[in-house]
Amino acid sequence: MTLRAKHDAGPQVPQGYSVVPISGDQAASSLRIGVLVRREPDAVAGHLVVLRDTIDAQALLGAVTDISGRVHRWVEIWIQCLDGLPLAIPAFTQPLTNDLLDRRWREQFESFQQLDPSSVIVTGWETSHPKPTLIDLDAMQPIHPHDAQSDHPWELCTDEALLESKQLPRYSTSLHRYLYLAALGEASPFIPVTAEAPTSEACKPMADITDTADAKVIALNRAGGLMMVRSFSPIGFEAFADLLGGRQWQGVQHGRTTLEVGIDGLASNASRDDGEHRITDGWLFLGGMGRRGRLIETLHLKLRLLADAISAVRDFAQQTQRPFFSLTPDSFGVGLGQDPGCALPFLWTAKASLVEPGSAITLPIQTSEYQYHLPADQATSVYHPNSASRRVQGKGSVRIRKIIETQGGLFKLEGTLTTQDQLEPARSDLIWLRLNLADGRVNLYAHLDRESAMAAGEWRLHTVGQSLPEQARQALTSAEGVLMADVPFETVPMLSSPCDLYALGVTAVRTLLVDDDTKLSVALDEVLSLGQRCGGEGDLTAQISTAFAQDDRWIGSLGPHRLGFDSIEPGEAFDVVPPQLWWGVLAMIVRAFPGVVPRCPCRDFSDAGQGGLHQVFEPMIGDLESLLLRTRSLIVIDWKFNREVHAVLRRHMVGQEIS
Repeated sequence: MTLRAKHDAGPQVPQGYSVVPISGDQAASSLRIGVLVRREPDAVAGHLVVLRDTIDAQALLGAVTDISGRVHRWVEIWIQCLDGLPLAIPAFTQPLTNDLLDRRWREQFESFQQLDPSSVIVTGWETSHPKPTLIDLDAMQPIHPHDAQSDHPWELCTDEALLESKQLPRYSTSLHRYLYLAALGEASPFIPVTAEAPTSEACKPMADITDTADAKVIALNRAGGLMMVRSFSPIGFEAFADLLGGRQWQGVQHGRTTLEVGIDGLASNASRDDGEHRITDGWLFLGGMGRRGRLIETLHLKLRLLADAISAVRDFAQQTQRPFFSLTPDSFGVGLGQDPGCALPFLWTAKASLVEPGSAITLPIQTSEYQYHLPADQATSVYHPNSASRRVQGKGSVRIRKIIETQGGLFKLEGTLTTQDQLEPARSDLIWLRLNLADGRVNLYAHLDRESAMAAGEWRLHTVGQSLPEQARQALTSAEGVLMADVPFETVPMLSSPCDLYALGVTAVRTLLVDDDTKLSVALDEVLSLGQRCGGEGDLTAQISTAFAQDDRWIGSLGPHRLGFDSIEPGEAFDVVPPQLWWGVLAMIVRAFPGVVPRCPCRDFSDAGQGGLHQVFEPMIGDLESLLLRTRSLIVIDWKFNREVHAVLRRHMVGQEIS
């Protein structure tokens, strides 16, 4: 069966699933927001279709439906979820708090709303905590838990004084959350809803409200976390790039089930065969000319895809002045033009957009005007530079040389750190030190300078301006010249948006240079080797051209034949893609890796100005705009791809020798 019939019938709820309203108010509305729920759990993925997990949220597949159950729009329902988050943050940092994460959530929502308002459905739960919600699987309806005795609803407790009176952590200064019965006040019991939350005599277990004798329930938002509803992009960035290269799209997966949801734009140009969506249309006019024609169009469309992604990252970074630290192709989704009768082929209606806001946590440095960005997820990935996660802990001896008062009443300290631990801090990195003084502990944050040190193992340190209490300042002044031993320290990498530029460079490698014969790790290593080979001063494009002329291995490993999954020889690919154009493509990629070539916009992974985190992406966007102009001209006006002219030339050249 083709998908055309499915499209003509409009979006349908998959068989065996229901769209359950996400609140009681939504259930009573004519147009309602709901979450997609499988009546019988998938053996692998359960009842809910989880689209992605982030450090503080889970995104579920949902839909906007009318009273008849007809789907008007597929959406992503984001629910704040803090399970396991405390384990992701190094212990030395200022603790994360509910207050900080709630502010972060609101800032992300405001950024999405300002940058792409059509993708956001405002509910009010972005800034105000909704009621805790369960789902009754028998009735397929939402449940807001009530106390069995008083019939009062359970709510998230943000009453600081009340929590403290019950010997429980305050909401604003901890990562722990509790439900309570607001109407009962002091008499209310409390239910911990976050992992490892401390308890007291006032607490009762979560099972008291989730275990019901007359209904089977699952949790949707049991902790009353903030929520956000955004448009659903059914095709991932990586899957769409592969689609352009000639692979088949597998559809939206829920465990072992393939869901035909959110694919209207693709549906009108695809047929179904063995569960896969095969592209039968979508190209301009080069696609009909076979693999040679598709190659240049594939290059143009892939460059457009990258330009969309990088522009989205630039805009979000400019809005939030916060890096991502977790960018991968999964951070982007691809939407298609919804009208199958639009003038452009559907592949040309694709637009990549940002679907994940990143894992960076912005933390202030105590008693100073500094703030730094911490990657909450410490997992190793090919998209993240290894040096960006460097962190050294140790102990050393500190001598205070002098204390300087600066404008604004801040104080800076100059001293010397001596340690046997191997330190290799970057230019902008900080080091945290804890000095134990007579009046208590003082935390200092400093830059290290090896060149000014006088002996091996010594580092001259200069602290950032900090606001110090009078007693602490006097104690530090008294300690001038005194050797303080066993001072604990830890390096604090001052990472920033160049880490994201690196991730986008790897994404470009994955999009343009990986095919059936080349793994991402191999292609990335070849690109970095090319960057080292062309690391001198001068025009990078000319250096790449020289490298290809001097060593044939570059043609085989980094030629335009890697653009797709059609079997095409490197020489044949260069007949279609002009070499000078391709050198420009490779130069654009190489310049995305900080420190690889002299003309890279970033010297290291912290090289981004305060208030200008977005500016590191501008050169790559400029390169892509130039490349898109050149590839578009090849598609639209190059005579070699004009079939009518080509046919005329063939007729007149029959039997003639070419001089």
